Amino acid sequence: MSRNLVPLVPMAQSTDREPEIDQLKRELEVLRERYALYCRMGRILKLFCVTIIPLFAIGAIVLAIKLIQSDARSGVFFIAVGLLFGAIIWLIGSSDLRWIDLASGQLRGIYDPYFFYPDIDVHERRRSDAELIEQQIADRERRLSELGQCGN
Repeated sequence: MSRNLVPLVPMAQSTDREPEIDQLKRELEVLRERYALYCRMGRILKLFCVTIIPLFAIGAIVLAIKLIQSDARSGVFFIAVGLLFGAIIWLIGSSDLRWIDLASGQLRGIYDPYFFYPDIDVHERRRSDAELIEQQIADRERRLSELGQCGN
């Protein structure tokens, strides 16, 4: 019996896995690039909300004071709209959404992956595209580790 037959059997099994491993690595690269884009957009959104909105609020307060001095009714209306806008921002800030979730958004209507599956519990659904990508990355890394490869 030849010594070469024994090592060929595991090699034949490994060559069957190579296309799947290559496909998983390509998918991981694409998913990580999309996730990096969402991270970058989340940082931009946070920067905007942390810097621009307070400046806008200061300007709105100054404008409200000027309006109240000239016309009290318009000033009160302006302050009410400002408080409503502030309440909306506070509700977004107090939710459990992350900046990346706000930046990546969520598909609505018939484009929502759960639209045709209304029996799936709301808590089991993904909140955003970023959360879905996180799950897909974890699934592919787990599959790569099952195949005996590093997920890097």
